[in-house]
Amino acid sequence: TAAPSSPEPEQPTMEQEISIRRSTYKSDVKNEDNVAHGVFHAIDSTSKQQTLHAWLQYKELGQMAANHFQTKNYDTFLFTPYSSRENWTKANPELLIFADIKRKGEGSKSATKNATANKSKGILGDIFDTISTGSYLSITIKLLLTASTLVASAMVCSHIGVKYESMRTGVVPKKAYTGKGWLGQYQQQCAATDKNELGLREKTALLFGGNKKSDEEHAEALISWLKEEGGYFHPNLEMRRVDPSDPTSFFGMFVNDFIPKGDLILRVPRSMVLDSTEENPDKDVMTCSTVRNLIDQLKLKDDSKYAPYVNYLLDTQPPGCISAWSKAGKDLFTRITTPSDSFSWVDKLKLKPKWSEAGKKFLSDVTGKPRKIIDLKPVGQFAWIDEWHDSCDGSSDPLEEYAALIVIQRSWDDKLIPVFDTMSHGNGHWLNTAHNDVHDTNIDVEVTASRDIKANEQIHTSYNRCESCGNRNFEYGTDDILREYGFVEQMPQSFYWPDMGIGYRLDENSKESGKGKGYGKAFVTEWVYNEPSSKDVKVMKMMLEQIQIAKVTQLSKQCNVDDFEWETINNYVKALEDGLKAAVRASQKNEGDKEIEIIGQEELQEWLREQEESEDSSDDSGDEL
Repeated sequence: TAAPSSPEPEQPTMEQEISIRRSTYKSDVKNEDNVAHGVFHAIDSTSKQQTLHAWLQYKELGQMAANHFQTKNYDTFLFTPYSSRENWTKANPELLIFADIKRKGEGSKSATKNATANKSKGILGDIFDTISTGSYLSITIKLLLTASTLVASAMVCSHIGVKYESMRTGVVPKKAYTGKGWLGQYQQQCAATDKNELGLREKTALLFGGNKKSDEEHAEALISWLKEEGGYFHPNLEMRRVDPSDPTSFFGMFVNDFIPKGDLILRVPRSMVLDSTEENPDKDVMTCSTVRNLIDQLKLKDDSKYAPYVNYLLDTQPPGCISAWSKAGKDLFTRITTPSDSFSWVDKLKLKPKWSEAGKKFLSDVTGKPRKIIDLKPVGQFAWIDEWHDSCDGSSDPLEEYAALIVIQRSWDDKLIPVFDTMSHGNGHWLNTAHNDVHDTNIDVEVTASRDIKANEQIHTSYNRCESCGNRNFEYGTDDILREYGFVEQMPQSFYWPDMGIGYRLDENSKESGKGKGYGKAFVTEWVYNEPSSKDVKVMKMMLEQIQIAKVTQLSKQCNVDDFEWETINNYVKALEDGLKAAVRASQKNEGDKEIEIIGQEELQEWLREQEESEDSSDDSGDEL
């Protein structure tokens, strides 16, 4: 359900032609084949960067633009033939054109002179004349793009040189990782993970290996099954990759044409729902009977009544929650979030690397005094696999453990809902759907558009602020989503600290982060339970200090930690740190600051009552013993 960690896009070689497809935006020209100009769209399939639109005077220049944006981690490129830049702006005011890309010799007189002077300079001449036209602002933007393109070209040539040298000498370069850690870039030679310490994610990949169907084939089978059972799949919906020509790009549910608010987009019949075999299952812990039902269906495979669904799971859905991580990944995450249970800070800090004197002094200043170690969220990060063994008396068979974790990360309590569970999570401006009560077994599961949905948007639901989410609205945050779904959500994010009686919801500052990337500078939108007291702020500052120490001492690429796990830990530490910084800033009010709303006070009181009842229950059972 979560967007998988995509591999770094390969740098384009000089021989490689990048695919530029026709977009789904409507054109205002009748015969598109006769139009050479239009709008170039650069898309980041991970949604970490906003989509960019540029006016392409000649579509032959599209390859140059695509080569540049590919070096900036954009991976999908589209083109819309259009009559003029002005007409596009009038028809699509929300899709602003940020720059013009023109061909040599067009524009100002100075550009024409430069074109003559650079007539024999090949591609560099073309690039120069492309950036020399337009307004001062667009020229500045183009200069930056050009500089980046030249740097990327140099990197490509360097890569080709290294590759050629290794081929010539017969020496295979050792695998190396380059990260973006707190102390800047670093490089480290890495060894393979010990096979005896593989996580369930890797074990199941080996167990379920062999001939697998593609995501596209499984999507087609799921939709066909849905329709056969009397369900509904909106004709403007499709399950596809962001870039159909790239088999490694993200696969999800998208809109291929406009869907108005209120339209029914999906209906899943109850006959397709895989649930518990018990009448009143215990939903406070792992629903063991749902897990056992799934195990039976996984073993049946093609003979199961849920065959399209179980085959889809086995072929395409690895266990994502952190209970499925390798031992090395779990150990690293533990050392950062619960250091009091895993190692001594002082002992670790004695093993200083070869730092500058200034760096050593900084570390000594930060760690010189004894201080309390605080266990950070999430709580019980690896508890679900133990829950399967202890509460359900489950075995260590990888298939059974796989089923247990799939139920945790894909079910609504005791219910697995095919097709519905392929929608990704996203709150705030990402969220574009609403659904009825999935727990009401007398009605089908229906999903509607909660707002107008534009072409090419991805479909999102919410895992913690939905119609069937109950108390999750006020107690289930970014850390819980990581623990059970295995990814760090993009902004908006939330963190709840009921022991302190505070919580906060965050969003990104679009002005500073580039409007809606999902990972911009955080600010507090709402306090949950209460506004932090001076004591709470002091504790949050201690947490921040602890995170900064952990980043220095722990967060370097460790060779026995899987790339996916290491990147996820990095992303979580950043989210935790950014959120605490935002909360500390917001709690230090300045004159003129906007008042932040406080929500969830009734929910906090309910949580405290439940805690007291639980403690009373424990005391009573102790007296009897």
